[in-house]
Amino acid sequence: MKLAILGSGAMGCLFGAAFNRAGESVTLVDVSQPHIDAITTHGLELDTRAGVERLPIPACQPAEASGPFDLIVVFTKTFHTVSALEGMAHAIGPDTHLLSLQNGLGNDAKLAGFVPDGQVMVGASMLPSDLVGPGRVRSHGEGYSRLYPAFGGDPAMAERVADALTRGGLPAQLDPAIHEAIWSKAIFNAAMNPLCALTRRTPGFLGASAEARATIRAVVEEGVAAAHANGRMIDAQPIHDLTQVSMTDHADHEASMLQDVKAGRRTEVDAINGAIVEAAEAKGIAAPVTRTLWHLVKLEEAKLAESADC
Repeated sequence: MKLAILGSGAMGCLFGAAFNRAGESVTLVDVSQPHIDAITTHGLELDTRAGVERLPIPACQPAEASGPFDLIVVFTKTFHTVSALEGMAHAIGPDTHLLSLQNGLGNDAKLAGFVPDGQVMVGASMLPSDLVGPGRVRSHGEGYSRLYPAFGGDPAMAERVADALTRGGLPAQLDPAIHEAIWSKAIFNAAMNPLCALTRRTPGFLGASAEARATIRAVVEEGVAAAHANGRMIDAQPIHDLTQVSMTDHADHEASMLQDVKAGRRTEVDAINGAIVEAAEAKGIAAPVTRTLWHLVKLEEAKLAESADC
């Protein structure tokens, strides 16, 4: 496959490396010129439990990407999805498939504005990854990915993508219940990410706090109730189990929302906590703890924006 990773930060680079190992033709696409320059000059440095490797993968700005691509994997922040794909429109051909592995809910509808519904795939990945510097990514933890066509139809391309990722060292599988998986990940992120961002601490710190653990549990239960009300009959226990894994096996991982507030950037809390609250309230269900965390992170964003203007 000729494929592009649109949004080649921590997760994008991790997946780009897997496709590269599998022998696919990969281009890393990002808007950070220092990041692109580092990858172009030194290769992508990937630090995993297996060791450190440097991979010579092409990297460029969106306008420089040479298409058409067979597959574009979207890893941008959710609020940049439309503008990022508009910037890649020249590289989207009639047969291009789009795959969102982004956080939050509602990404499938955004991708459907650029290709036919049958060429839209969505997925959920439970892998940790941190961008430690331009061209340098660290991923010390285990996980998996699931994907499937967003609107049903032929899963042949999804199967091809899952096979390539697995061959490249990132286990992936097809999951016809992909929307339930996406809801589960969104609920997990709604519980873990805001607390990491607000405390400026990693999951290990949360695991040592009874107050944090109680808050996490409450958010999971609210999210599962919202999912059920919206026809997604997911089980709460696996999500509770994942939060425990996060607080132990991934104790030092910097959640994406924590990375954002440390860098003074806007977070994806609207697409995560906000989307869950809105989906719950649309069905007449309250999600007070999830809503409070949403509002607190938005307050933190406002504070960061005020500091940037000074």
